[in-house]
Amino acid sequence: LSLQLSVNMSAHLFILTGPSGVGKTTVAKRLLERRETLKKVITCTSRPVRDGEVDGESYHFLDEVTFKQHIDQGDMFEWARVYDTYYGSRTKDVEDLLTTGNDVLFVIDVQGARTIKKERPEAIVLFLTPGSEDELIERLQKRDGGETTNLDERRAAVADELAFANQADHLITNKDGQLDQAIADTLKIIDDLDSKA
Repeated sequence: LSLQLSVNMSAHLFILTGPSGVGKTTVAKRLLERRETLKKVITCTSRPVRDGEVDGESYHFLDEVTFKQHIDQGDMFEWARVYDTYYGSRTKDVEDLLTTGNDVLFVIDVQGARTIKKERPEAIVLFLTPGSEDELIERLQKRDGGETTNLDERRAAVADELAFANQADHLITNKDGQLDQAIADTLKIIDDLDSKA
């Protein structure tokens, strides 16, 4: 990992994470709409584009060969293989944002969050939790049209992913039908931290 980056010390590095299906993408989109000084690191993935996603905005969609080339060339800030799919952030993309003086937002899975927090302990982990594990599985099934891939694996991973909440700096509950409250809670955390910077 290339982690010797030039950073504006007044800027914060936020990690928005939580189990798959908890609503990270939706929450992040609303946060970015509400705060111009918050910039998202566009992560890379080898998975196919889902309906409504835009290359270069939702993710950088790379084929597996290209993704592996980035890894081999040392271009990745962090990366992981999750459910047979590669996810990660390119060092250049992170550097470009951290040098602007804006707060920087990673929207990543728990595995990626662990990696960044270990290497960058000053990063602030915002952990999204569901109303319940059953609610989370139901969301996954709805998202994938009732054909959630790796569902058994995902169920097994939920407990491990939720356990990372104990290491998070802040917990935000994103219950079904209460998205606005989750957004408000997250913005208050960011505002409070920025006011102390």
